Amino acid sequence: MQPSSVGETDALLVSDLSVHYGARRVIENLTLGPIRAGRITAVLGPNGSGKSTLLRAIAGLTKSTGTVTLGEAHLSGMSSSKRAELSAYLPQTLPPTVHLQVLEAVMVARRAGSMISATTALEESAEILERLGIGSLALRYMDELSGGQRQLVGLAQALVRRPALLLLDEPLSALDLHYQIAVMEAVRHETEMRQLVTLIVVHDLNIAIQRASDVIYLKDGKLVQQGSVIDVTTPAILAEIYSVRARIELCSRNKPHVLVDDVVRDPL
Repeated sequence: MQPSSVGETDALLVSDLSVHYGARRVIENLTLGPIRAGRITAVLGPNGSGKSTLLRAIAGLTKSTGTVTLGEAHLSGMSSSKRAELSAYLPQTLPPTVHLQVLEAVMVARRAGSMISATTALEESAEILERLGIGSLALRYMDELSGGQRQLVGLAQALVRRPALLLLDEPLSALDLHYQIAVMEAVRHETEMRQLVTLIVVHDLNIAIQRASDVIYLKDGKLVQQGSVIDVTTPAILAEIYSVRARIELCSRNKPHVLVDDVVRDPL
């Protein structure tokens, strides 16, 4: 059950967010929103643009200034434990594994901070593993899995908690093409079904624009453009963000596809 302070149609708003690591500015006075529920929002940009830092700041895992709200819930003023009840963050680099079976690990995530029974946790954990196409891993041990398999289990642990806000940092990085598409479809289904606010950092531009509904383009810790994929993904934006000369064309299934012809200049 979702916390009562967040409703199904609530959006995420970020206002004047700044993050500094010592004297180095990573994000400066960034304002985003509304980031709507029920739609995948891809966070795109070159290396060092602040994508991962943005997700960590929203999750409350790095020191920042500014405000972050989810509906009527002021995340930036919450304790870390309360914030974790509303949001689930999946990092690109997962923590060291423990000698637990996959099903047990997902059950632990489902029961964290919850009063549900072990039977209910078992049923829901098995269900999410099946929906992600990894039910066959249920009795395998976490410390025996490949990196890609661990990434999928990490996604299962995030989704099974039923958060209102889902923050995924490079969840496709260790996956082959089959599972990249399967994961994006699973995230889309969960986002629409549960009306989640979902932000996902990805490097593959075509997967992002074909599977996400909205996009946030960042460069040097600043917002370049935010909006629907179709409206804001343009040759001019791609030239500004990635320093490439590119075209956006529709395939036979009417989905956008980016074709890169050349570099605009040497970004280094």
